[in-house]
This record gives sequence, C-alpha cells and structure tokens, in this order.
Amino acid sequence: MAGIAAVAVVVAGGVAISHLRSGDSETASPAATTTPTATVAVDENGLPILNLPEPEQTEKTSALDGDCRADRGDQKSGAGVIAAFNHAYYSLRNGEAARGLATSTSSVLPGPELQKVIDAVPIGTNYCLRTVELSDGVYLVDLSVMQPAQPAKRGTQTVTTQEVDGKWYVDVFN
Repeated sequence: MAGIAAVAVVVAGGVAISHLRSGDSETASPAATTTPTATVAVDENGLPILNLPEPEQTEKTSALDGDCRADRGDQKSGAGVIAAFNHAYYSLRNGEAARGLATSTSSVLPGPELQKVIDAVPIGTNYCLRTVELSDGVYLVDLSVMQPAQPAKRGTQTVTTQEVDGKWYVDVFN
C-alpha cells in the first residue's frame, strides 16, 4: 500500500508539473500555441510596411483660424476682414466692395480698376482660404482658387491687416 501511495504521489506530481508548464487542462498543446513565423515587408530601417487605407477626408464647416473658409467674413478681426475681402472679390465679384475693405493707404487697386481684374475671373470660380496669424495683424494666407473645368490653383501670401476705429481692414498683400 505504501508503494502504491508513493507511485500515486509521483504520478500526481508529474501531472501537476506538466499542467503548470503548459497552462491549464483546457489550453491547447504547446505545439498549437506557438506563433507561426510570417513574412512581413520591411523598409530600409527594418520597420514593417503597413498597407493601411487612407483616412477619410472630412469637410470642415467652421470658420476658425486655420480652417478652410469661404464665408462672408467680417471686420471684427484680421482673419475676418481677409475672408470678407475674398468674399467681395470672388463671390460678390464687386471691386468697390472689396476696395472698401482695404485701408486708404493700401496698395489694393481703386474700385473701378479692381473691377476689371475681377471681371477677368471666370464666373463660377470658387475659393477656399486658410489664415494663420503670424503676429499681431499679420497673417499667412493659403488660398485655393477653383475655376470651372480647371485644376485648383493654390498660393500663399502674407497679408497685413490694420484696425482703424474698431474695424479691421486689409492693408498690405505680399
């Protein structure tokens, strides 16, 4: 009896040790839990190259600094008057209205001359602008112009604005 008990303890101990090494009794065998080696494309630094889908583009609707905008603008801020100037130019197609948003000393053409420039822009032209304030009243403006049946044209310029009697005006376009 003592011999059988000793064998039972050894067998039970062996079973317990094998369960500890391979996990509990419901876990798959060690051969089944090893990860197969997969071949993954890597770049010159040895990092994996992932073929992820392009992120979905979302349309921006707000008119905060840095956002794409084509709204009416206002004269409450430098960014607002830049938007108002472009609205008068591209949407209203009105040289006098656009010139009225510039300081009296601005290099913006007089209304009648500006109207001739506007008239040369095809009807149906749309635009989108982004403004980033570089310093007080000075903005980097990224303007995209979309003319009918033409690829979009994009350019940047620095626009200086000035506050006069509580209203903002465009002053210098560089």
